[in-house]
Amino acid sequence: MEKHTKKRLIINIFQNWLFTKYSYPLPPEIVDILKKEKIPEEFIRPASKIIHQLSENPWSTQNQIAEVINLSKEELIRINSYIRRSILLQKLITQYGLGKKYWNTIIPYTKSGYIQKVINYEYIFPLTIAIFPGLSCMYYCGFCGRNQQASYNKNEYLDIGLSRFKDIISRLPTNSTISIGGGLEPLTNSKLGEMISHAKSLGHKLPMITNGYLLNNNYIKENPGIWDLDSIRISLYGVDQKSTYFITRNKNAYNNVKNNLINFINKRNLINPELKIGLNYIIIPENIKDLIRLLDYIKSINNSINNGKGIDFLTIREDFGSVTEIKNENTQDLEKRKYNLNNLLDESHREQLIEVFLEFNSIIKNQLPDIYVDYGYAMESLSKGILGKPLAKVNGNSMRISGYPQICVTIDIAGNIYLFREAGFLDRPGNEKFIIGKVDEKNSLESILKKFICSKEKIKLNAEDSKFMDSYDHLITLVINQTEEDIKFGIKPEQGPLMARIPSINELNVDVNNNWYKE
Repeated sequence: MEKHTKKRLIINIFQNWLFTKYSYPLPPEIVDILKKEKIPEEFIRPASKIIHQLSENPWSTQNQIAEVINLSKEELIRINSYIRRSILLQKLITQYGLGKKYWNTIIPYTKSGYIQKVINYEYIFPLTIAIFPGLSCMYYCGFCGRNQQASYNKNEYLDIGLSRFKDIISRLPTNSTISIGGGLEPLTNSKLGEMISHAKSLGHKLPMITNGYLLNNNYIKENPGIWDLDSIRISLYGVDQKSTYFITRNKNAYNNVKNNLINFINKRNLINPELKIGLNYIIIPENIKDLIRLLDYIKSINNSINNGKGIDFLTIREDFGSVTEIKNENTQDLEKRKYNLNNLLDESHREQLIEVFLEFNSIIKNQLPDIYVDYGYAMESLSKGILGKPLAKVNGNSMRISGYPQICVTIDIAGNIYLFREAGFLDRPGNEKFIIGKVDEKNSLESILKKFICSKEKIKLNAEDSKFMDSYDHLITLVINQTEEDIKFGIKPEQGPLMARIPSINELNVDVNNNWYKE
């Protein structure tokens, strides 16, 4: 058997085991693999448990693992060393378990040492900056945390906002990444194209999330810089008139977005074929049944393209609870919203999704083979026919009391700097405490961040504050908390089981992946 084929067989055997619930005795083939990776026989059982646990839940602390397996700290450190020496086991844990998507996000931050800088309150410029340039939004989505009555004054913020963003982008270190989103709808900013071209001229790869409502010929003509984007992801909120209106409460949303998509893709194929165009679809209990029809929608778009390729990628996400199921949200604010969603996905919905994804994946494979599908953190296991765990989240009491501005901050068109992405909505009730400063003529982004970090400012948190975090924020919080708890327990990253958790001087200039169209 060829070496490559044999290695692939070993990976398949191990991955199939990682996809099942852990049990003992272990399958003989797993024992054989662990022995060949030089795990001592007396450590086979605890080592297998550690590997299985971290492949699914990368944020498991060393203390939790020690308690579950009934190991002393010294025994755990020793077993960790054997796992850490195996290149194969390192790869299996981070790339072939149910936690693969989580690991993809985690590794750049752990390897680069940014996690330790957060824990130690050491200043460094953020690795990621989210820019929210929107002035308003024409949608009223039930899972969106925005204040539906709030919008920025165009005359007051449009020009100064463009100048401010261009200045921030000009000062970015080469290893920092930026993305455009919201907040509010980015395309309500009529000078967005100029900002995009400025970023491109400085060598930045820029992705954007938009609802696509305004992506028409007039906007494209006035903002030719839109073609300088690396990727554009359209948030699709329905597969027909009825389902789109249910989410957006905008009667024109379905036809506008579909027509804009077809027109934009046809132009893309002539002007900049390298620009990746994709869709994002948020799954809620009410639209699970529409997942297959989503693929019909994509096929209808692609069939309308007359000069080349169609949609490049699709991202599947779930409602992470920014306002859905929030019990103590400001009552007056809730009453002002167009409508409210009351339910997140539960286990019965997830079981239903497993069945739906069977048909979904078959259609992708046979009818849409050129589309890359990113199932996100928790949907990845469901897409493989495995129930897995729900989306990883923390409550507000476990949030970082000083955030993690060394890793990511969000900046709106007014110059406000937010610690968490779901806080970045104009006048959202309760978000004021997450604004750490405002970029203006006297205060740069660097000076505000340096002052906040070095002064060790702290925020008073409560359990409901988790609504101000998105799924990325939840994960980063879990990983920072894990690292801090491991150190307190007496096991430093270099004593843990994973090389990916050990900061390396060679990784300090790590590039964070800021696209959705490939792994």
